[in-house]
Amino acid sequence: MKKVLSIAGSDSGGGAGIQQDLKVFSSIGVHGTTVITSVTAQNTLGVQDYTVLPTEIISAQIDSVFSDIRPDAIKTGMLANTEVISVVRKKLKGYKAPNLVIDPVMVSTSGHRLLEEDAVEALRKLFPMAVLITPNIPEAEILSGMRINSRSDMKKAAEEIGDCVVKGGHLDAVDVLYYKGDFSLFKGSGRVEEKIHGAGCAFSAAITAYLAKDYSVPDAVKKAKEYVDEAINRNMAVGSGARILDTGNIKPGRTYAEKRKAAVIENLEEAVTRFVSDENTYKLIPQVGANIVMALDNAKRVSEIAGLTGRLIRDRSRVVPVGWIDYGASTTTGRVLLTARRHDKKIRSAMVLRFGEDVISACMKAKLSAVEFERDAQKPDGETVEYGTDYAIKLCKKVPDIIYDRGGAKKEAIVRVFGTDAINVVEKALLISRNM
Repeated sequence: MKKVLSIAGSDSGGGAGIQQDLKVFSSIGVHGTTVITSVTAQNTLGVQDYTVLPTEIISAQIDSVFSDIRPDAIKTGMLANTEVISVVRKKLKGYKAPNLVIDPVMVSTSGHRLLEEDAVEALRKLFPMAVLITPNIPEAEILSGMRINSRSDMKKAAEEIGDCVVKGGHLDAVDVLYYKGDFSLFKGSGRVEEKIHGAGCAFSAAITAYLAKDYSVPDAVKKAKEYVDEAINRNMAVGSGARILDTGNIKPGRTYAEKRKAAVIENLEEAVTRFVSDENTYKLIPQVGANIVMALDNAKRVSEIAGLTGRLIRDRSRVVPVGWIDYGASTTTGRVLLTARRHDKKIRSAMVLRFGEDVISACMKAKLSAVEFERDAQKPDGETVEYGTDYAIKLCKKVPDIIYDRGGAKKEAIVRVFGTDAINVVEKALLISRNM
């Protein structure tokens, strides 16, 4: 088990600092240890107050960790003042700390200063010990002494600072890595207009975790960028101020500002939660895993249909969702749904379940309409299940609750459930499981 250490401040709102770092470490699969430098009174609206801990207890925490749980990588966050920086520098130098990542936390998302102005020079003295420094643009401006208005400026500032990644969230969501004389660019999925709290902490923590897992610096930055980008896309409103990114994998769906897209994601989230929470639904999971999709009301293509990027899989007697919910995530089930929607636009959701005589019998007991088609009787041009779905619907003269097949050569038998939305489809699946 790889071990990492965060030397930073505590965030009572749970969105940044030590609390954020621990969530990141856990989700990436490393053991997190901590040295708390300060305690903040903080929520999504900002920092109301903070107290810097005595250097004696900070020093003692470092000794406790290194004397028993020697970390494979370390990150620093809020160090607050010259005295704290000095004791941290002395201790890390004495312990020959490996893979040090410095997040030069100076100002909170809400604009509250978290590093005393006269401590900047002391912080610079810590830089030679680091493998990487992770300033955002305002921090990079302070450290480089120049204004940053473009990507070219980011590169010039990075050269002034040394080995670092200048985070571009304040500009165009492109991060600039300057490492051993070379530049690399890491693009995100786009700038998020909402104010996001804790993204910088999460990014430096993720880099630290990947360095502990023996990734090179460029690869660690690349992996961390992907990780944080995904977590930002699942941002949540836990209070009335800034939103937080979902590093705890609490929210299964991507967050959309557009109401109709958000409504589909929320419906799918609720549906997946209901399905996973039921104690009997594991019996319905096929070997290839299950998926559930839901379309926008006017969807005409797979990119307008949301589903799991992974699958619902069976783990003994429970169902585990893999991946997260986003548009264009499930091509095959999405095409099946589009086929059904050509016959009835009210049908907006479909789900794939395990085939079995027990499942079909349960469908009958639940009084769900079911129609079968033969996979080997497909069109000769090799179309998959769309032809069979279309055939079954024409045979039934409506979109039934269930369309199933018994498989074929190298094709697993599958049951498909249709409904007006994802929750409606899952309620039908729950009816099936209760009648088995």
